Amino acid sequence: MRILFALAIAAAIWMAGCGYAGEPKPPALKRPDKVMDLAAVERGSKIIVTFTLPEETTEGLPITEPPDVELRIGGQPVVWNEGEWETHSERVPVTGGVLPVRGRGRAAKRTASTKAEQKAEKQAKASERAADRELLTRSVEIDAAKYAGETVVIGVRVHGPGGRDAGWSRLVSLEVAPVLAAPRDVKAADARNAVRLQWTGEAPGYRIFRRAAGDSDWAQIGETAQGSFDDQTVEYGKTWQYYVQAARKTGESERLTGQTSEPSETVTFTPKDIFPPATPIGLAAISGARSIELVWDRVADSDLAGYRVYRNGQRIAEGLATPAYSDANVTAGTRYSYQVSAVDQAGNESEKSVAADAGMD
Repeated sequence: MRILFALAIAAAIWMAGCGYAGEPKPPALKRPDKVMDLAAVERGSKIIVTFTLPEETTEGLPITEPPDVELRIGGQPVVWNEGEWETHSERVPVTGGVLPVRGRGRAAKRTASTKAEQKAEKQAKASERAADRELLTRSVEIDAAKYAGETVVIGVRVHGPGGRDAGWSRLVSLEVAPVLAAPRDVKAADARNAVRLQWTGEAPGYRIFRRAAGDSDWAQIGETAQGSFDDQTVEYGKTWQYYVQAARKTGESERLTGQTSEPSETVTFTPKDIFPPATPIGLAAISGARSIELVWDRVADSDLAGYRVYRNGQRIAEGLATPAYSDANVTAGTRYSYQVSAVDQAGNESEKSVAADAGMD
């Protein structure tokens, strides 16, 4: 009995040491997740396709090696059939094989004790996530001329080991219009209270962009269907840069936000105020007891500096802020002829007004 009891104890210990593995798990397929943000737009002579590679497999495992990325573009069948589209589509090479380093920086991680440390840690994580996303982002250019006038369908899928994948991304349909040529011969010139831009092109519309010399960012300042545009928001004496982009509407948008051309050449221009203000009108000369009083209509130019008064062709007053003048240097029995002009802040003088005559009795 003692021997049997000892053997039973030994068997129990052996079974406990072996443990129980439970149900066997299937091997991981390591299929990368689907691409979720595929987008395409026609710009100039290119179709620009952008997307972000997945970081994990469908089992939640990290992707540690650059996967095989299959990007395809093809005509849309009359009756949609994914297999037919895939068979007749063209595979487009996707460059870029660098993936984020998973877990970087975690070895030095410690619990933040102050709000400043917590904020710094949060900012560091945000920067790391942004850097990782940049490494996973792909941008591919496809020749648009090859598909002009067609509606194409674009899709991407990511293959893991053994060519296994989770399927196509959301397929994107794009109507490819004839390629828009960039505007040419862009010129800038001074205009009244504006910079006048002119160019040559055959597009249905144009977008105009401007930046101050030395700035890095461009801003769109207008749209037009013509081959010219007046920029009325500039500052004289400051150097500006411009370029023009051909564009056409797509869909229901009222703005030129659809297909665009490559930018035109950049033109640099420093506007100067070389245009005089409007000529004063309504001049009246009224004889008083000891003077001749002059009044006229106010000139509405925004950069008006003042008025000048002429008597018998000779200047007798300038720098007047209001449209009125009293000429007390007159002689009885003499008749005088008066004119007035307007002067702007750049020193430009208008034409003289129509003369008004008056005399002292």
